[in-house]
Amino acid sequence: MRKILIILAAALMIVGCTKKPAQPAEEQAPAEENLYINFTALTPEGTELSLSDLIGKTDYVLVDFWASWCGPCRRFIPVLKEMYAGQPEGHFQIFSCSVDQDPIAWQVALNEEQMPWPQVREDAEHPCSDKYDVQFIPHTVLIDKEGHILGVNLEEPDIEAILFGE
Repeated sequence: MRKILIILAAALMIVGCTKKPAQPAEEQAPAEENLYINFTALTPEGTELSLSDLIGKTDYVLVDFWASWCGPCRRFIPVLKEMYAGQPEGHFQIFSCSVDQDPIAWQVALNEEQMPWPQVREDAEHPCSDKYDVQFIPHTVLIDKEGHILGVNLEEPDIEAILFGE
């Protein structure tokens, strides 16, 4: 039985979590209904931080829902780091929201990954992923300075095309 569990755990790390296909914002809702939904969650230090604290401070905010146990989420972090590092100050911010149930596993992953952007974790009092109907992770939402959702689960080239104005 233990051997089967180990094999299943390894398979999950290799295959990872399924993610929804990219959904351009135009197909999701009319423009007037396509505004971001604010949420508040706890930072690693235990203070509350809201998405609204970041919207309007940079040209774009990418909300990244992830978890420490999600292989694809962890493999996406270096891509996000490269994207983040390649942007001028004030142009692009990432806001990561972990769906980890275990705060210690989350803290360990944060220490391992060293992501230089704001981090929060949802809990019973701060159910963030429900506001964006997150069914699978990783799940991303790209938001512009005015708070309009530009896309959900966009591929890296699509995000870069928006960031670089291509």
